Amino acid sequence: MGDRDGQFEPIFAELIRNKLGLYRAISVGIVNSPADADDAVQAALVKAWNRRGSFRSDCAALSGWVSRIVVTESYDLLRRRVRERKKLEGYEPEENAGNPAMEQLDRAVAALPPLYRDTIHIAVLSGLDGESAARELECSPNTLYQRVHKAKQLLKEILGRMEHE
Repeated sequence: MGDRDGQFEPIFAELIRNKLGLYRAISVGIVNSPADADDAVQAALVKAWNRRGSFRSDCAALSGWVSRIVVTESYDLLRRRVRERKKLEGYEPEENAGNPAMEQLDRAVAALPPLYRDTIHIAVLSGLDGESAARELECSPNTLYQRVHKAKQLLKEILGRMEHE
């Protein structure tokens, strides 16, 4: 698509108006903090805008593209926050954890391949219905349900390995 024809700006602005709540919900599900989610979404939107020339699909695919950037930026921000916390507090996960089971699940979701991680965040944690989530992920509802099933299997395997470590 690119910005050569000058049509990207109004399409992007409309996307932000319509999908900002979704992007924020996806990010809050990852970073567990509304303020951090706002930072991650803002960084993702700036990155999407700066990379608009590399977007080569139709307008319908734009939301999914931006959703994936939001997921990536949210995980990047989460990793930075963990590194900062380790430096400042001498972070010890077992002793300082608020909920060790949730932290373990978060690490397991982060360890999923990107396709399944995006599926969990957009189809499960964002609160979207199946058809809307499928549109965001640019797949059919049937494919979405297959991906969710596979993601759950992978999570069970990852969590099992974590318990044995």
